[in-house]
Amino acid sequence: MRPMMEMLQNASGRLSLHMPGAQGQGPFGSIDPYELDTTEISLTDDLYKPTGAIQRAQELAAKSAGAAHTLMLSGGSTAGMHAMLLYAACKGEKVILPRNVHISAVHLCAVAGLTPVFVPVSYTPQGRPYLTAEQYERTMEEHPDAKAVLVLSPDYYGTLGTVGETAKLAHERGMLLLCDEAHGAAMNWIHPENSAIRQGADLVVQSAHKTLPALTAGAWLHAADTIDHALLLRRLRMVQTSSPSFITMLSLDDARAWMDEHGRQAGADLLQALKDFRIKAAGLGYTDGQAGLPKAVKSDPLRLVLDAPQGGFRLEEQLEEMGIDVELSDACGVGCILSLRDGAHRLERLLSALERIPATADATAKAPTPPAIPPRAMPLDQAAFAPTEAVTIAQAAGRVSAGQVGLYPPGVAVLTAGETITPEIAGWLSAMPRNRLFGLDENGMLICVKEGV
Repeated sequence: MRPMMEMLQNASGRLSLHMPGAQGQGPFGSIDPYELDTTEISLTDDLYKPTGAIQRAQELAAKSAGAAHTLMLSGGSTAGMHAMLLYAACKGEKVILPRNVHISAVHLCAVAGLTPVFVPVSYTPQGRPYLTAEQYERTMEEHPDAKAVLVLSPDYYGTLGTVGETAKLAHERGMLLLCDEAHGAAMNWIHPENSAIRQGADLVVQSAHKTLPALTAGAWLHAADTIDHALLLRRLRMVQTSSPSFITMLSLDDARAWMDEHGRQAGADLLQALKDFRIKAAGLGYTDGQAGLPKAVKSDPLRLVLDAPQGGFRLEEQLEEMGIDVELSDACGVGCILSLRDGAHRLERLLSALERIPATADATAKAPTPPAIPPRAMPLDQAAFAPTEAVTIAQAAGRVSAGQVGLYPPGVAVLTAGETITPEIAGWLSAMPRNRLFGLDENGMLICVKEGV
């Protein structure tokens, strides 16, 4: 019995419009990972004390990204997120986070005792989140003692954060500017003016595996010349395995090498194919889902978001029945990640599928806007490790959440550990499809801090 092999073989025969960006193709051909897998020996190198190939690979990655230093990560962007937050603040100190921040940042704050201050998001007419520099500035003014500000750019939908403006505001106040650029690794080569490190961010994490031909969990942590590289490396060692995967690091270096040689042209080709596709798809009733953003907010043109008259949940089901898997779906549409190697071909297959799917309108294809951020009843780190009990959503109003809860996508937490579950939040959660909510237990119940704690 080889259940994992059977599962992966079944999945590999479908059309992938989701991560990982390699999508079944090594940038320089196939390799046998077992043949090359190794560890730190006299002929290799050590990630935490590099002097040979790893050092050179990181220097080349830094050059391509426009960074002063780069660390390769085999623990994904989660390891990078943890390392840069640990670098930026100490126990009890504040960090400013967007409310749609990745859950790994909230987990690190709980474990390390950092105090998160959340910036509330705004929403497009389709219910997709975005933030402006003005929203960050208001939070900085309210919390001038914060040590760092984290910007998400781009998000799951390809929406870019206002990195340059927010970096300037943060630096004027003596705060570091951190960026979760997990979905933006391709910007090192394609529209590099949108990359966070080039816009003044101090620390940036990128998931190379999301959009580039790298293996899953391959990521980079880029640092500006303002950062103490030795200290950052020590922080990384606290949160990532002492035996990082050499195969994953190989894929990072190969992805960088392929993008150095082919990335700009591959990006130009994919951008043209996407332009042509969007025109043809609109003629079938499937419109550009990034069009609802305010003019001041930009988006990654390499990310495909399609709004569908029948709604995104139904379109995802219809595409799955035809052997096509998208990255995400919401009430209004779907989001897709495309290969830089053969994205045009995948778009042709997607268009052919859309031509066979009737775009029948569904008046319910929209989700209500999430409620406002609720009041905090307990510190995050205290609530995250407090005794808990499961409570039905209908009975949860007035209780204290023990974890993060929300709808994915868009991935905005309506609750984090220590916040009060308001009647509005309980009502909103009751109206959401349970299979789209994150943070519930296996029975669809909320995990709350045990009363009397």
